[in-house]
Amino acid sequence: MNKKLLRKILCLSLSARKGRLRLSILPLLVLAFIASLLFADSGRPQISNPVIIKGAYQSVPVEPHISDTDLRKLPKTKVWRMSDPIVEIPRRTYPRQKDFSPQPDTQLQDPVLDLQRNSSHDLSFHLFSIPDFNFDGQGFSGVFPPDTVGDIGINHYIQMINGSGGAIVTVYDKTVGSIVAGPFDLDSLWIAGGSCASGFGDPIVLYDVMANRWLMSELAKLGNHLCVYISRTPDPVSGGWFLYDFNVPEFPDYPKYAVWSDAYYVSSNESNPAAYALDRIKMLQGQAASFQRFTAPSLPAFSFQAFTPGDLDGSTPPLAGSPNYFVRHRDGEANGDPPNPNNDTLEIWEFKVDWNNPANSTFAGPTNILVSEFDSDLCGFISFSCFPQPNTTQRLDPLREVVMHRLQYRNFGDHETLVGNFVTDVNKLDHGGIRWFELRKTQGGSWALFQEGSYAPDQAHRWMGSIAMDQLGNIALGYSITSPELNIFPSIRYSGRLAGDPSGTLPQGEFTLANGAGAQTVSSRWGDYSSMNVDPQDDCTFWYTTEYMLASGLWQTRIGSFKFQLCKQGGTIPDIKLNGLDGAITLTPIDNISATIKLVSGANSGKNADWWVFVKAPSDLFHFDFGSGLWQPGLSVTHQGPLSDVGPFTILNASGLPAGSYTLYFGVDLNMNGQLDPNQFLFDTVILNICC
Repeated sequence: MNKKLLRKILCLSLSARKGRLRLSILPLLVLAFIASLLFADSGRPQISNPVIIKGAYQSVPVEPHISDTDLRKLPKTKVWRMSDPIVEIPRRTYPRQKDFSPQPDTQLQDPVLDLQRNSSHDLSFHLFSIPDFNFDGQGFSGVFPPDTVGDIGINHYIQMINGSGGAIVTVYDKTVGSIVAGPFDLDSLWIAGGSCASGFGDPIVLYDVMANRWLMSELAKLGNHLCVYISRTPDPVSGGWFLYDFNVPEFPDYPKYAVWSDAYYVSSNESNPAAYALDRIKMLQGQAASFQRFTAPSLPAFSFQAFTPGDLDGSTPPLAGSPNYFVRHRDGEANGDPPNPNNDTLEIWEFKVDWNNPANSTFAGPTNILVSEFDSDLCGFISFSCFPQPNTTQRLDPLREVVMHRLQYRNFGDHETLVGNFVTDVNKLDHGGIRWFELRKTQGGSWALFQEGSYAPDQAHRWMGSIAMDQLGNIALGYSITSPELNIFPSIRYSGRLAGDPSGTLPQGEFTLANGAGAQTVSSRWGDYSSMNVDPQDDCTFWYTTEYMLASGLWQTRIGSFKFQLCKQGGTIPDIKLNGLDGAITLTPIDNISATIKLVSGANSGKNADWWVFVKAPSDLFHFDFGSGLWQPGLSVTHQGPLSDVGPFTILNASGLPAGSYTLYFGVDLNMNGQLDPNQFLFDTVILNICC
């Protein structure tokens, strides 16, 4: 055992004597010995085989303060003036293995980049090109970066940013976009003394869909504290708050929270990446609550690093007893793996908490998911200055080290998904693009890569993304963009895909929420994160918030909402049942397709409605003309109906379709007006391969 390990064991022993640990030290000694064997090879972590770390650090219970304050009565945050100081929040970094030299990537281009570049953008009526809302959020607060974050509930949208006095909060009425409360300093809601009375930012806000409650959090200016606010009712404005001050062992830099059944899970950038569980059940009841903590081995090359926990969306909770999933990406050439020119890795670590006996809690991993090669070398591995802007030499922080907020989790019943993104160099020229991924886990199975893509369709740099999936499996990705060559000042854009689109692509177009008008010259700090969230009321509408640049060279935040028009407009989604059609179907021009269409659930069950069908190829679009029974180019609202329950019957044949691969779409027009408007519903898709 080396001297560092002995010192670590000694520190743990002293902590136990002071009563800070509620575990026997023996399991930790055993764990430390195992760790000394696992990580003894030249400082390079040997993490190809999963390990189970058992026995968590558990805090003493923390009694909450109870606030009845109406947020509308809190004093407004002072507006920043040009004469006020400007503050740059420094990145907190830690030295890593110095005896390891990153290896060069050998691929000259991102191997999945061409999937996107070869995709089509021809279904204009599917696009979410016109936002429902698109308005400026909070303005420049005198701090770089703003750490813009937000979330959407049943009646409200809450946005938070960094301010010179800690986190600043504004609450909006989501139906009209108007301000209900704020902006106010989050720590002005703190009704007692102590460390959390002086906030330090790194804000997070989450809507807990299972409890219909809210979580807000920031760091404390002094000490190692997670200051957590839980709404006492669904109303965040006047319903009151439970206030928790969790004193943690290290400074919990860059905390990212996630809603789960048995805990609020948190990750942070510490001397080793840390994972926390906060006792959600007790916090929702305003009872004394503890936290549990694990750490995992650091990766070489990155001086800043953290996991990202899976955050629940949708109405279906995780499977009973399911652990929470913490994910990070591992660039083999940078992070210590044997050279592999074709693949890199996503790591999944599973946090299983036992609140009755912390000795039984486990942090297990990594489960290694092979993905296509990506390159984390963006102006090096520790530079916080990389992406160029027009009219200045000042470059912006790529934040290459983490899977970006949020890692979204959904339970679809027959499978679970994790959707995330991070930035990568797509051509070894420090050209930033976004690698996004969808992982799936079937019941009784293991996590596996379902699809991945890299989004960099032109010369511009895209990064600082946030991604989410709606109830139908459609995906939206929001991000920052800049380019001197294309004269794009730091701006906000978004793109997306339908569940039936070709794998690994975002073919539904790129749209702008806000165009930048100037360059940021004061600081390289950008982000450090943004937030894409899904409205729990319809489980279709995406809400996105991040920053862009004004002509003054100062940032401004933006809030926008948008949805795919073919997602439901309320109530329960009806279904279309197909006769044995699933996955990829190969047809010849003389084959027919038979199907049964039935509205089987929801408010529209059994309702008469028009229905229509069309197919999309990478470069072509055809609709089925029910009058002639033939395929015609382009899109038409020619439709068949009305129907309540129809079939089985022949709905189309392949005659007239050129050979190729198509996506077959079924839709229903509930208004029976023949218009492809937001009242259309996308029900199902099948991939057709036309041959011969």
